[in-house]
Amino acid sequence: MILGGSVVVAASPNLCANGGNWSSGGGRMPAAVDEYLSSLGDGRFDLRAACALWARSYSRRHQLAAIGKDLAPPPRIILFAAPGTTQHGLVDWLKRTGYVRDIERASHFVVAVFSKHTPTARLRTILAASAIDYSEPDCDGPDFLTTSTEGLPVLSTSKCWQQRARSTFPNDPCMDELWGHQKIGWEPSVAARSLPRIVAVLDSGIDASHEDLAPNIMPRMDPHEPPRSQGSLLNARCAMSGKCWPHGTEMAGTIGGRMDNGIGIAGVAPNSRLVPIVISRVGHGLLGRLSTIAEGIDAAVLDDVDVINISAKWPVDSRAISESILAAVGGVNERRRLVVTGYATSLDSDDTVREYFPSQYRCLPGVLAAVPTDMRGHDLFNPKGRPDPKDGRIQAPGVDIVVTTSENSDRGYILSGSAGASSAAAYVSGAVALVWGSPPLNKCDAQQIKQLLFCRSKSSDSTRYPWVHVDFLRELSNVDPGADCHTAMEQLGCD
Repeated sequence: MILGGSVVVAASPNLCANGGNWSSGGGRMPAAVDEYLSSLGDGRFDLRAACALWARSYSRRHQLAAIGKDLAPPPRIILFAAPGTTQHGLVDWLKRTGYVRDIERASHFVVAVFSKHTPTARLRTILAASAIDYSEPDCDGPDFLTTSTEGLPVLSTSKCWQQRARSTFPNDPCMDELWGHQKIGWEPSVAARSLPRIVAVLDSGIDASHEDLAPNIMPRMDPHEPPRSQGSLLNARCAMSGKCWPHGTEMAGTIGGRMDNGIGIAGVAPNSRLVPIVISRVGHGLLGRLSTIAEGIDAAVLDDVDVINISAKWPVDSRAISESILAAVGGVNERRRLVVTGYATSLDSDDTVREYFPSQYRCLPGVLAAVPTDMRGHDLFNPKGRPDPKDGRIQAPGVDIVVTTSENSDRGYILSGSAGASSAAAYVSGAVALVWGSPPLNKCDAQQIKQLLFCRSKSSDSTRYPWVHVDFLRELSNVDPGADCHTAMEQLGCD
């Protein structure tokens, strides 16, 4: 079974269509939002309707919701200061309008919450002011989700996590059930020797009391999200408590679950360090607002992580998030870190296949999109030519994954039947951390690691994209540990 293998029709993200820089193209806000705002007349602005139109998901449900205008949330708008206007100056000006009830300051934008009684004509005037370069609604909603195909475990009769420790290395009882590890060429002795790399898990938090995860979790002593923001509140509640949606805990185990501790599973990079950053709301895999996601990416950069794992999807090309992604992996940081996300698609009403964000940012050199695949029963071989890393898509296990969880009392593990792009992203993040932590490849930069993953990937007659594979790490035993990255890559056939 190949998941996400359809041909996708999608416009390039704004910053990729403009040479790595965001360009408004003369527009002051997303075109769909501008049209909606202009069509209202004296009608009240409905944030939910604006977001649905921007996401191309407006339906009868939104029309009915618009009838109860008093129940509509107040306008919450992300604003970018115009050239020549400082962020501080923009904030002072917004306060003087008399309509802004709250202001949140991020690194490169502000979020203004307007009174729900703000006349639409006045809102249009404020957003058209010369102090503002661009604005976009601070959306969330049913189209902003984690990328697991389903949230429920499948019934499993083996329940390997209930078994005793194995008598062989590694002694984790679920090792034989981790088909994905075997299929990506994972070798426990190589993993045991790897050096730790820091992976930010932008998700719903990681259960810090889980025995298979606790030693590898790095507490965030100085959270960087704006005070009183949704992100700061979610992190305070969910980052390490294990009391929120278990998705982040599940992804963390695949990336960096401890190895050879006699319980559960082993992560792909079992010596990695995991930084929990919450961008998901408390229940059912719904994401936080666009501003929360952007601020979470900014926080990961300030935490100086090596890999940012985002197992989530959203339908709009947000400037706030685009600029945060660019700050993470663009410019001077292009060689500093990698962002790994799941490759998520859906079928639109016109029968075209839509690719969601953030995987569309794979047009940037620092972003990888993991395509979920079930490769069991398929032979793998060396590709006939060298795969092109510029496409950014690489396949990884995405079905029947034994994961750590905080969802039940069954020793903290489940078998996730349709983990989808979320698990694929976790596998690729783990592979990046493992390769980057294997001397002398720890001397490589982010782009060299990406080049290695594609250069030494595998192919199959049943696949379109390269399959992530790390068995080449065994060849490092023949490479001088004091060699530089270029020499090591040359000896691995990837110079």
